[in-house]
Amino acid sequence: MRSQHCGVVLLACGSFNPITNMHLRLFELAKDYLHETGKYKVIKGIISPVGDAYKKKGLISADHRVTMAKLATNNSDWVEVDDWESSQSEWLETVKVLRYFSANSKNIKNQ
Repeated sequence: MRSQHCGVVLLACGSFNPITNMHLRLFELAKDYLHETGKYKVIKGIISPVGDAYKKKGLISADHRVTMAKLATNNSDWVEVDDWESSQSEWLETVKVLRYFSANSKNIKNQ
């Protein structure tokens, strides 16, 4: 009898100012932990940089941060950068970003 695994999408929101190797390592650690439980299968990781409206002191432009994050994840076959949050004209509370990705995750296939 084959066990059922719950498909999981990992989402990291933040400034990524700049993105670091540790940001990427956190995805790997979370994926490894969830797989080790035997209950979950991580099917995708998403990095969602905050937009310019966040107004954090010293924040590099969203375009630059998205570009850096895409370069950092270029060799990953499961972690990607989504620019939806960073392209918004207003700062969004994390719960709104979670709702957006939840509504759009129905298009993600459990691979």
